[in-house]
Amino acid sequence: MKVEARHSEVEKINQLNRASVVAQSPLPTPRAAQHNAAEEVGLLFSQQMERRSKSLDQRQLVVAGPGQRVQKVEHLAQLYEQLGHPGQESLAHLARQVRVLLLQKTSVEGLLALTGGDPARTYVVLEHISAQAEAEARQVEAARACDFLTTLTERYKAQIQAALNIALSLQKGTDDQALRQAVRQLYYSSVVVRQSLATMMQALLELFGGEQFNRGLQVMRRALADDVGAQVSSVPTAKLRTLLLGLQACGQLNTVLRECAGLALRLTPQAADSNQQAVVLLQRLLGYASTGIAPGEVERLGCEFGGEALSSQLVSLNALYPLMQRLPMALWRDSRSRQESLSNFLLCMGQSTAVEGRTTSSLAQVSA
Repeated sequence: MKVEARHSEVEKINQLNRASVVAQSPLPTPRAAQHNAAEEVGLLFSQQMERRSKSLDQRQLVVAGPGQRVQKVEHLAQLYEQLGHPGQESLAHLARQVRVLLLQKTSVEGLLALTGGDPARTYVVLEHISAQAEAEARQVEAARACDFLTTLTERYKAQIQAALNIALSLQKGTDDQALRQAVRQLYYSSVVVRQSLATMMQALLELFGGEQFNRGLQVMRRALADDVGAQVSSVPTAKLRTLLLGLQACGQLNTVLRECAGLALRLTPQAADSNQQAVVLLQRLLGYASTGIAPGEVERLGCEFGGEALSSQLVSLNALYPLMQRLPMALWRDSRSRQESLSNFLLCMGQSTAVEGRTTSSLAQVSA
């Protein structure tokens, strides 16, 4: 009897402990739920791509149960909100439009145009339609959606994976859905398709302007960090890490931008907006960092800012040269291109100084 009583007491204690653990388990926060939605859909996408890459005899048919389908639809709806829509169209409204198009002779390009030109949003809408069609046994519609999903993911695999990885960070970065779309397109072009920090900086200046440029840098840092940390990254993580390290150095551009504003005000005092002139000038310098600058272009730059007078051209080049020097190494094509570009500046300045010296000497002789 004592043994049974002791066993009963132990069991009661265990039950209380289990209840305590359940009570102490934190409920998922809205932010955690949003993160889980993007992560789940991103993982689903990578698994789908893996299955599609296998030969037919290696593939396994996976049939989702009703509960899984409901959860998938919920995650897709959350992800759609994270992606946003430039025209602020709802998922339900856009899905109805796409369903009509699926019943007609259309193309992936037609679907992209209808859904706002973003392959990631098109993917989410088609997945949403596919899940609902399967749940309601609309087999023809489900098959059409599946066919377009296959074509879409074959063409835009990396872009879609990137968008799923960075969706939450972009949502945190801005409430403006059109700006969110523009930053995502920038990510596609300067990270996924071609890794170019200089191009990225030019576009960030265009999107955020000089005053909000630092905010744009922060948004891109978070996006890159999320892509690096995802279970499946959009491009090899080594390339993403290199970009992320380079992006850290690009904080120096805030100082260069301020110096560009001062230079623009000094060299072009007639300009109405020195801040905008500074943005345009820095974008131009970033272009030189990306491609290099030849002596002829340096001379044209001096003429543009200094006018016809050789002395004024020399003053302009002497002011522009330090700005080129201060551009972070990560923005240049390579160290050789940087050295050649800076040398071309020095060459042109040296030639202008020599010509100016000869002119001054000749005038002095004439006066004598």
